[in-house]
Amino acid sequence: MRTIRLLATSLLVALSMGASSCGDDELEVNPPTTSGGETSLELICKEYGITDYKDIDLLNYFIHANNTIINKEQANFTGLKDNHLWVATYHNSTKEKLAEGTCSSEFQHSCKVFKEFEGYKDMNISKITPMWNYIINPSQFITIFAYNFKEDAAASLYSTLFYNNGKSKEIRGLGGDNVFNWYDNSALIRDYCYTLDGDSICAFTIPTGDGVGMDAVEVYAPLSHSEIIYRWFDEDGAFIGRWNGTTKQQIWLTELKELSNLIDNDQYKVDFKLSDSSTNIWKFDATITSYDGDKNTLSYEIDIDNGTIKGEDNYASLIIGKWKMTSGNAIATHVTYKNDGTFEYTNTEDSSYKEVGKYKIDGNKLYEMYNDEEEWIINDILLLNSMTLSVQELEADGVTPTGQKYSYQRVE
Repeated sequence: MRTIRLLATSLLVALSMGASSCGDDELEVNPPTTSGGETSLELICKEYGITDYKDIDLLNYFIHANNTIINKEQANFTGLKDNHLWVATYHNSTKEKLAEGTCSSEFQHSCKVFKEFEGYKDMNISKITPMWNYIINPSQFITIFAYNFKEDAAASLYSTLFYNNGKSKEIRGLGGDNVFNWYDNSALIRDYCYTLDGDSICAFTIPTGDGVGMDAVEVYAPLSHSEIIYRWFDEDGAFIGRWNGTTKQQIWLTELKELSNLIDNDQYKVDFKLSDSSTNIWKFDATITSYDGDKNTLSYEIDIDNGTIKGEDNYASLIIGKWKMTSGNAIATHVTYKNDGTFEYTNTEDSSYKEVGKYKIDGNKLYEMYNDEEEWIINDILLLNSMTLSVQELEADGVTPTGQKYSYQRVE
């Protein structure tokens, strides 16, 4: 299974998913003239077999190779042919043409550009720089441009061109970020998922906050346009989770306890890979290399429906600990299940509130009885793993839902 890494600074994009970055690229400006009277731009055009370069307005190029953080081996060219935007990408070493297209609609030279303290200003494009090209096939690609303007040479604007077998759509103001090969022939750019025609499908936000930062997240192939399985490893530990990027909700989060003590330890290097995703039980392998070179491998089988690790699905042991309520209508903000079979509900905003009782687990049912009551309250365990608890209250028959659902996140 292919993966992509979402890293905030140098964005170590995993290249099997087609992710790309252009944040720190340097552009060649005003190519020098050779002694023969030709500019270096004209010589480079000849080198790549572009013979009609004199007929292309605003012709420019950018070599995306060893001069950039991520070497894509791309030589990207752009310009206007009869006032229609033209794009061509060649392999930097072999000079093979990788993609080419000309937009059917005429190019709009005027553009609204936001300037700090001035608001939006109408400016005229004076330079087009093809930053890089995400290529699906020679006639299907997504190109990121940078525009510069006559009125203000320091002003710039990114733009994204979706080119799909002769059809094209440009979204100005979108770009300068990464393009990820997403679910069912779509692309993820910034915080939205797009069709290859450039139509927006849905919003999508990578999980951040509560210790989950983009510099620590690795996203595995998406389950849908809006849901992903991901992992994040940092000083807080090693975790696998399922996330809905449209609703911005954590579906489940599971800690890999054996790895948590190793992630932030300089004496060990952990290489964590997805090895099988053919069923809903995904298999992962963690290769642990010690400082002196010894290697050990830990294997995990994780149910992606609920986050349960095979061999660690004993609800009676998993439920022990302190949990913080994340959703549900109740007075208590926290509940603690103890290993002696008792529980304690508390409220962090009201120190006088405390309710206690006993509990038991039978199959996927959680039974609770408060000390001042004589009947069990029955809950259906919807999800329980090392980090997440979700239950639904049932009627006394133990079958019919009451409609009350409660979700918790482990804090201890």
